[in-house]
Amino acid sequence: MTHKRWTLIAAGILLVAGPSGRIQAQQTTTTTEHGARADFDEIRKVSTLRKAEVLNQANERIAYVTDLLMTPDGKVHYAVLGVGGVVGIGAKYTAIPWDKLDVRHVNGKWAVNLPMTKEGLERAPMFESDDYREITNAAWVTRVRDFFANQRGAAAAKESDQKASASEPMTTALRASRVIGAKLRNNQGESLGSIEDLLLDRHSRAAFAIIGHGGVLGIGESYIPVPWSKVKINERQDETGLVATIDSSKDQMEKAPLVKGDTYATMLAPGFTDQVYRFFGVDKP
Repeated sequence: MTHKRWTLIAAGILLVAGPSGRIQAQQTTTTTEHGARADFDEIRKVSTLRKAEVLNQANERIAYVTDLLMTPDGKVHYAVLGVGGVVGIGAKYTAIPWDKLDVRHVNGKWAVNLPMTKEGLERAPMFESDDYREITNAAWVTRVRDFFANQRGAAAAKESDQKASASEPMTTALRASRVIGAKLRNNQGESLGSIEDLLLDRHSRAAFAIIGHGGVLGIGESYIPVPWSKVKINERQDETGLVATIDSSKDQMEKAPLVKGDTYATMLAPGFTDQVYRFFGVDKP
């Protein structure tokens, strides 16, 4: 199994209170206490991962990441790769088990590697449906698992068989491409904004949803980090797309901690994520 190698960014942020009394941030320099790696130690945006090129040992682009397939608890199980075509036109799509990719996050950028040729990857089982429903089919998933296990040799194939549960069919597969952009409502049906991005922890699990709140056409918009465990995704969508819900009132969301700017660097402030968990009444993982 390929292990994920995450690079720790030594960074910190000094918390300051803005005019509204909400917590904002100012960049400074520090290190994680005792050099320990926190589960949430970098800003790993799913939006930028979905644009990452997949390179082989010869540094050739053999595919690109187009989507992630997650379980409702936020765990990434597969990456959807676009193969062939020109600028996405005529491309085919396959799902590779997440642990078969070498995914690293270095200096704020994603690096994705797969030791295959482009021609070899084009022989992988491909999706025929637009909604990736094959991922719920046991026979198709077995073909995918066996294909990528065999690319890494007999020893890797044996290990894959021993850990086959990680590649079993998904009964509920959330597509990151649809979650990002989903409207957020509370239990009363009131609009609270929309999901602008998802942030992964170092275990490749969605840790936070970033909610765009207020503003007009994205101008003056505020960003609220919400623990993923607080967000519920409805399988049915309204006329505008997928809908997410949260058990919070509009007044509560108005008082939620904010991140400043679309880099979301505030999330790395000492104690900031603890504050977010406390505000939303969620135990820290």
